[in-house]
Amino acid sequence: MDTGKVILCTGANQGLGFAILNVAGLRHPENTYILASRDFEKGNEARKKLQESEVQAQVDVVQLDVTKDEEIGSAVSYIEEKYGRLDILINNSGILRVPPPGDLSGIRSTYNEILNTNLTSVAVMTAAFTPLLYKSKDPKVINVSSGLGSCQNSLTKKMGRAPPYGASKIGLNGLSVHLQVAENDRVEAEGDASKPLIRYYVCAPGALKTAFSKFKDGLRSPERGAEVIVHLLADDKHLYEGGSYWEYEEGEMRHVAW
Repeated sequence: MDTGKVILCTGANQGLGFAILNVAGLRHPENTYILASRDFEKGNEARKKLQESEVQAQVDVVQLDVTKDEEIGSAVSYIEEKYGRLDILINNSGILRVPPPGDLSGIRSTYNEILNTNLTSVAVMTAAFTPLLYKSKDPKVINVSSGLGSCQNSLTKKMGRAPPYGASKIGLNGLSVHLQVAENDRVEAEGDASKPLIRYYVCAPGALKTAFSKFKDGLRSPERGAEVIVHLLADDKHLYEGGSYWEYEEGEMRHVAW
């Protein structure tokens, strides 16, 4: 009997996405991990690295640029045909851009690019995979946000200042909350168990030493950042309520202030 989960992670050929599959694959080898990468060859190279790091779990690779609807559709069809369901969707892909000061068209295009990848594409991905998530017994969507997604912490703590990126993560947090509210309302209105309740999460993995941050010294390892996601994907006892915002600090899961 298959007791493992089918888990899809976007942007997983490097950085945090790769670390998520590495940590989860070592800790929970019963699962099947689908490594989504914009470049299929780089995805295959990442799979080999996972195998070299002694990950025994099954790792599949799909080519997936989250900003391209045709690739999203192809990924949905592939996963539906091969696995018949999706248990967990991890929306990890994201970009950081700095708009050119004083260039109004450049500022607009920068915001459009960031919001398209970090926010709109998460909405599209989630909508596309929802039918497969409903075929799971306990579906989850884990959206990788940031500490900059917290309005309260941004206002009260010394943090990085990146308005376009921070705004996209605040938007991602809001999207996740409203998806959870809509899902809760659906279950209440239907009054039956014909479809399982999807739990939506956002998380703050922390500032990580990856290509995303240009490997800046003093930042935490991507493996450490992956812990919050790995704890959420392994939660079979419903310890973490849907529609919540999490970080993993000092060996424990903690709520992040909105």
